[in-house]
Amino acid sequence: MLRSDIEAALWQSISGDEIEDSVEVRFATTPVEITEGADEVRVLLEDAGTRKQYREDFDLVVGADGMRSTMRRMMFGPDEDYMVNWKSMICAFQLKEQVPSYQESDSIIVARPRRAMWVFGLDDHAPCAWLTYRTEDIPDRFAGPSIEQVRAVFAGMEDEPVVRHVLDSLEQAPEHVFDSIHQVKMPRWSAGRVVLMGDAAWCMNTYSAMGSSSSLRGGAALGVALRENPDDLAAALSSWEKGLRPYITRQQRSARIKQQRFVPSNRAVDVLRSVVLEAIRKIVHRRMTARFAASADPVPSLPAR
Repeated sequence: MLRSDIEAALWQSISGDEIEDSVEVRFATTPVEITEGADEVRVLLEDAGTRKQYREDFDLVVGADGMRSTMRRMMFGPDEDYMVNWKSMICAFQLKEQVPSYQESDSIIVARPRRAMWVFGLDDHAPCAWLTYRTEDIPDRFAGPSIEQVRAVFAGMEDEPVVRHVLDSLEQAPEHVFDSIHQVKMPRWSAGRVVLMGDAAWCMNTYSAMGSSSSLRGGAALGVALRENPDDLAAALSSWEKGLRPYITRQQRSARIKQQRFVPSNRAVDVLRSVVLEAIRKIVHRRMTARFAASADPVPSLPAR
């Protein structure tokens, strides 16, 4: 499932006729300043198109603006206080077409120590490519064109048809993501009437593979907490965080192990990862074969003569 699928589903859920009057959506609107009062929080907003600024009061402000959150910097302090550098990079984009000789839904892994290339096959979309590598010099990774950086990292692997196809496709892709990998760790996700959500509060990073799930879970849990404590915002936020934090902590810790699966740190880990993945593949294949055999219609008996 692509993140755009989730965005579309969320948009559809608030754009129906029965609720379109109760949910106002403004695009290209940025918070510039936040001032808390006893019973409200006042936000200075700016229209990105006209640059016009205006103030509005809210009962609660939720910042869900990503790993490098503007809301977090405004209310909690600079990024470096909360972002943990994992000394890794990511490049991701959607392929125009699958790697030749593979089925559309096939997923492909080409891994070497400290660098790896994954192609995720999807049933209803073109495949997505996901390239990641470990590096000690994160600032230097942004010094030149991202595509040149990626090609330099995967130099020497072009004998693999998958690698050649993905790198050539990257050159032609209309857009791609190229960024460093971090986790966000905060001792508290709210301050007064301002609360952070998703990557802004607890970015697990891409290795966890739980970013979208945790954001949806966090949003749903916040809604429940607010309904259960309609007259006590502090109690609602405290209950929400107390219930959610153990789950977030477990997922953040598991990302370190998952990182080795996605991009092995050395040759020994690469060999072990390959053995484990092959064992999993065989187990899944046996289970699918057994399930198919159990569900197949029995061959009808011939009538007696």
